[in-house]
Amino acid sequence: MESGSSSASIKTIPHDDFPLLPRVSANTSFTVKGSDIARAIRSVAHCASLSAVKPELQSVLLYGEAGKLLLVATDSFRLAEKTITLRSGGSVPQLIFPAKSAAEFTRVVEGVSGDVEVYYNENQLSAQIDGVYYTSRLLDGSFPNYRQILPKEFSTEAVTLREDFATALKSLSVFADKFAQVLLAVEPAKKSVTLSSRNPDVGEQVSQIQATISGEKVNVSFNGRYLSDGLQAIVGDSIRLCSNGAGKPMLIKDAGDDSFLYLAMPMNR
Repeated sequence: MESGSSSASIKTIPHDDFPLLPRVSANTSFTVKGSDIARAIRSVAHCASLSAVKPELQSVLLYGEAGKLLLVATDSFRLAEKTITLRSGGSVPQLIFPAKSAAEFTRVVEGVSGDVEVYYNENQLSAQIDGVYYTSRLLDGSFPNYRQILPKEFSTEAVTLREDFATALKSLSVFADKFAQVLLAVEPAKKSVTLSSRNPDVGEQVSQIQATISGEKVNVSFNGRYLSDGLQAIVGDSIRLCSNGAGKPMLIKDAGDDSFLYLAMPMNR
């Protein structure tokens, strides 16, 4: 390489040593809208575990049933599930997609306006998108049966504005302790959701948000960052907070859209 008064010699290796791109040998596939699966992966991938202790948790689970494709991720402290339409209909077995690979796949398909056909076998997943061939390995393992921990009924439900809830959490983070602990209180008598945080070295703050509430009073502590993360994939104006009382996980949903749910585990006070 030469440029002006400089020159450099760069050592290379034979091009034959570069590994051949594997082609997935598979006759099974499913079809989804490119923008839908990109948005779905982004909605859940932040919940994937960062620890390598359980590789199956460092992943995004994909599976399809009744014409719907579900994407799930969890790190045992929070869980997110997003449902999109399977253009091809039918069902898809459980595919454990490594979270890093899923993020790469998102960058490939996010600009695609039409449908994407995804091929898979027991070990690999691939797609041909606008001249780009993408392939990734799949994890060999068993994803936790998360459906067992999803509550079917709730003793308390509160509906409040998403923006108000997000703003309160952002300001409370200034006063949160090293565990980012936030106390959430649902108060039917006051028709409000109260959020508070306290740090002995900084101070404390209490924020009260108006809400429509049915059920019993609830007081639960959460990691404030986990609650904020749960709002990232919600685009509606209002959110629904569903709880079964102290010590129980809280379900957060878009009040007008059931395609996304977020479950946050409580903290020990």
